[in-house]
Amino acid sequence: MKNFPENLHAAYFDVDGTLTKSNIVDPLMYIKKQLMSPAKYTLWKTMLPLRFVYWTVLDKINREMSTASIYRQYKGISIEKMSSLQGQCYQEKYKKKFFPEAFETVSSLKKQGIPIVLVSGSLDLFLQPLAQELGAVLLATSLETKNGIYTGKIAGRAVSGKRKAELINEHATKNQFDLKHCASFGNSTDDIPMLCSVKYPVAINPDKGLISFAKKNNWDFLIWS
Repeated sequence: MKNFPENLHAAYFDVDGTLTKSNIVDPLMYIKKQLMSPAKYTLWKTMLPLRFVYWTVLDKINREMSTASIYRQYKGISIEKMSSLQGQCYQEKYKKKFFPEAFETVSSLKKQGIPIVLVSGSLDLFLQPLAQELGAVLLATSLETKNGIYTGKIAGRAVSGKRKAELINEHATKNQFDLKHCASFGNSTDDIPMLCSVKYPVAINPDKGLISFAKKNNWDFLIWS
């Protein structure tokens, strides 16, 4: 683990690709498989490659638009059904995919009394068990509900790009943390704003855009597997 100053106020972590080998589509596939008939799920999955192409292109244009498009797939699912699948979805799509180095890093920081904050575009419903297990604060994307049903719309804004940096600033201000004494961890170009918002940014398994930015700015970068 990288050595940080003793007076670190907080550590902010992206989740997908940083702490775990997860992505926001994995939980969606799990939920669809559990709630659809085998025939309907097979048909839905057959169309998934086309959706992936669309989401990938959209992601290059605007991450929030891509995230919103993916989360529209939850439209019509009841809160009750989603909640009943929360625990198993977490076990299958997050806990089993946790990077060992990530767990060691979080554990070490916690032993030093440093607050852990998860800042993620993944749905808060699925990350709540992770936050509880790590003893972390969770800042994640939420879905809008109406009459106990998910509308397929995001409540507020998706937690990505500049929004991550805004939430970190808000959290730090609320808790009287100085961002000059904070660290953040991210894996993609989308995480650059959150990494720039603190004194000690660390790129984890960085994509091409992030590793280029990290090298130009002399940031630390690590490979977790």
